[in-house]
Amino acid sequence: MMKTKTLFILVILIVVGIGAAFLFLRETREPGSLGDSAGLIIGKNAIYAAEQSPSNIVSVAIVRFAKPGFVAVHEDLNEAPGGILGTSNLIAPDEIRESLPITLSRSTLDGETIYVMLYFDNGDGGFDVIKDRPVVDPTANEPMMMIVVIGKDATEPDAINP
Repeated sequence: MMKTKTLFILVILIVVGIGAAFLFLRETREPGSLGDSAGLIIGKNAIYAAEQSPSNIVSVAIVRFAKPGFVAVHEDLNEAPGGILGTSNLIAPDEIRESLPITLSRSTLDGETIYVMLYFDNGDGGFDVIKDRPVVDPTANEPMMMIVVIGKDATEPDAINP
């Protein structure tokens, strides 16, 4: 009787362990999509930029577009994106850029907030804030962007592994 009970408990633990492994470790990303260490699923358009030190360059950790596009860095205007401080060159669709540096028209300041936003190209290959439309996050129905805090004590985040 004891052997049967022990065997039954062992089988249940194995089944629960296998189920947990499938639940937590299964591959849920689309082919070619990126995910960070927390398991965040990133779609066809993606951007990630961490806290930055004051500088005239902003480093965008990851960028991906479904269609050709640009990354634009906006200064803060009443807690919303304001004037543009700098833009990337045209980025091809499905190309994943890592550590993309964007040169700004001025240095950022300690304590400042900036907005790093995705824009689709209108087809002419040059950035125009009027003609090129922001990429919209289909879930939130808002422009895809990162709000980045500038801090003199900012540290480089751990590597992001696609």
